[in-house]
Amino acid sequence: MSNLVDLVHIIPPDRDEEPEDIFASAPGLIFTDDTRDHHGDLGSVVVYKSNRFGHIELRTADPDREDERQLFSHYLWNAGIKMAELISDEQDVRWSVKDEKVLELGAGVGLNGIVATLSGAQEAGTPKIPLAYTTLNTKGAIPQSFASRYRIEGHEWGDLTSPFAQSHEHSFTRIIAADCYWMLGQHENLVQSMLHFLAPSGWIFVTSGFHTGRAKLANFFEVAVDAGLGVEQIYDEDVSGIRRSWKAERDGGREDVIERKRWLVIALLRRRAAQYE
Repeated sequence: MSNLVDLVHIIPPDRDEEPEDIFASAPGLIFTDDTRDHHGDLGSVVVYKSNRFGHIELRTADPDREDERQLFSHYLWNAGIKMAELISDEQDVRWSVKDEKVLELGAGVGLNGIVATLSGAQEAGTPKIPLAYTTLNTKGAIPQSFASRYRIEGHEWGDLTSPFAQSHEHSFTRIIAADCYWMLGQHENLVQSMLHFLAPSGWIFVTSGFHTGRAKLANFFEVAVDAGLGVEQIYDEDVSGIRRSWKAERDGGREDVIERKRWLVIALLRRRAAQYE
């Protein structure tokens, strides 16, 4: 299994950089124990090297123009790379999006919506702000013959009154959400959107890193379960593919900051049966 970090290549902007800028952008090259958990800086191009689809070039958002909800969409995070690997794996039926109606929540640079479309999704939707960067990436990565399968819409988590939300209630059989759990105050809104858009027999695919702490991830799962979702599968996996059991707390809540950057939580969620029987 490939190391997730090795699946990314950065094309720097056409400008002179000071040595400290170069070092700051590649700590894993200097401190070998420090895993790079995010990729991309202002003006750079992030290349995801997909074994199935070849190189997918992604341009990142401008962080100076973002508010809290959009923060960090100027990076591609390892959890997004892992999600792309999972949904594009033709051997893993459980994570397949082929012929499914897919919604990406927390789109970041738009990678997973792109990969879902290329993987044969019947329909892929990406509610994302700012839309301009996602549009630019999708136009470059999705062939014109697939363009009718993909759409981009603005959506604020928890706002179920918009025309998009009203017309797509319970219509997506797969919801993918990578690394969008760092705002504790938005967990209820995120879960509300998931439940609103999710088809009765649909699945929610979750991947996330621990760069903002394990407690925030644990809180999301608690909110999801309280709202009626069931966690069908959950585990930790590091960037090289080593798995271990999920725990809501490790080391008494004092996980080493550098060590935890190696790890992701991966989970499959669905409605509990009582909700739609």
